Amino acid sequence: MSFIELFNYGILIYFVVMELQLLLIASVSFFALRRDQFTSMHGRLHDMLTSDTTPPVSIIIPAYNESAGITESVRSMAMLKYTSKEIIVVNDGSSDETVKRMIDEFRMEPIDVPFRPSLQTQVIHRVYKSRLPLPIVLVDKDNGGKGDAINAGINIARYPYVMATDADMVLDDECLLRAVRHFVEDRSRTIAVGGNVRPLNGCEVRRGRVTNVSLPRRPVELAQVVEYIRSFLSGRPGWSALGSLLIISGAFGIFQKRALIEVGGFRHGHLGEDMELTMRLHRHYSKKRIPYRIVYAPDAVAWTEVPLSRRVLRRQRMRWHRGLMQVIWQYKGMLGNPRYGMVGLLGWPSFVAFEFVAPILEFVGWFVVPASLVLGFLNWEIALPLFLISLVLGAANSLIGLFLDERFGYYNAPGDAAKLLVYSVGEQLGMRQRTVWWRVRAMFWNPRRKAWGDMQRAGVGNLASEKISA
Repeated sequence: MSFIELFNYGILIYFVVMELQLLLIASVSFFALRRDQFTSMHGRLHDMLTSDTTPPVSIIIPAYNESAGITESVRSMAMLKYTSKEIIVVNDGSSDETVKRMIDEFRMEPIDVPFRPSLQTQVIHRVYKSRLPLPIVLVDKDNGGKGDAINAGINIARYPYVMATDADMVLDDECLLRAVRHFVEDRSRTIAVGGNVRPLNGCEVRRGRVTNVSLPRRPVELAQVVEYIRSFLSGRPGWSALGSLLIISGAFGIFQKRALIEVGGFRHGHLGEDMELTMRLHRHYSKKRIPYRIVYAPDAVAWTEVPLSRRVLRRQRMRWHRGLMQVIWQYKGMLGNPRYGMVGLLGWPSFVAFEFVAPILEFVGWFVVPASLVLGFLNWEIALPLFLISLVLGAANSLIGLFLDERFGYYNAPGDAAKLLVYSVGEQLGMRQRTVWWRVRAMFWNPRRKAWGDMQRAGVGNLASEKISA
């Protein structure tokens, strides 16, 4: 067999192995979700609301030019079913009226707050506190980027656990309660908990809460719903159960404050700050041989707007992939290293092999495999079944995600199941190829990096299927 034949068959077998690996992780996710659901049902979750042992949490909202929706976001956070909390809004040098809106709406007044600057940040000019019976703090500082803003919030935070979220997130009433449950179960080892992020597009929102869940109408948004379901339900529960969760989403994550300070907080201007921080926590605690847990809470749901157009989606995915490349270079020493346990031996190698290498091989395969078939270097009777197996397994992984999502009961409208089914199969022949091309482009194009993302947003009020009254 010639080198060309070996190369072609190797590509085809690689993708079969990749989909089988995803199928295996999805199977682990199934049992992890079932166990988590049982624990949640019988773990006296609501007793935490009145228990003196429930740990207090500081909610940090970094804000840059968020005057249009910052007050609604803060009100939404204040209504969370969790008694021991404070809300810290960090204005990162906004050029709009973010500070004025906060001061006017919540009757903020400047205060002197003695704090230890454990993390270095841009200059903090003033700290405000609400005169209303609400635990709201406003930090006004020079612009330094999202990570710098979160670090400033960590310095100001009074409580041992901090939640980092975005100003435009919509959180379920009990999401904080359900996430903190994992800290309560194992306080000594748990250092971070990630939540289940879902697309908000198409949903109805009233007074900072999702009141009706429905699918968006645009194909580009529907395809992302399928992607989010597959990632957050087919993948993350399994990796969490295996002790190899590599990403705590920047949109919704809760951390032990002490752990964040130990590793130096969030990186300034990093394109993949959420994954980079998670990997840094893994590396630090593994090196120090300190027992720890980084876990995923599937029932702690937060909602976020996803791109409405292919142009904005392309920018987002290219930025994500450049962030991935940064993280891979920074943590290459953990690859296959038994010193880092399951992360070094299983989670990180799998991620590099099937998230970073996959688009390169698939892009090359678009040209090499068809040419080899035409020129007679490949046997149709072998190549075609391998190709079809890969497509079927890819569709099966998406379908498993939809099956796992059924236990949450969000998409119950007539026709929702059929739409998701069609897009689960259809994305294998369209959306997947576009994403591969964007990721390959990201490897060779390096525009100016921005600390704050530039994704154009329609706004919560314009995403629902009906007109929303706030």
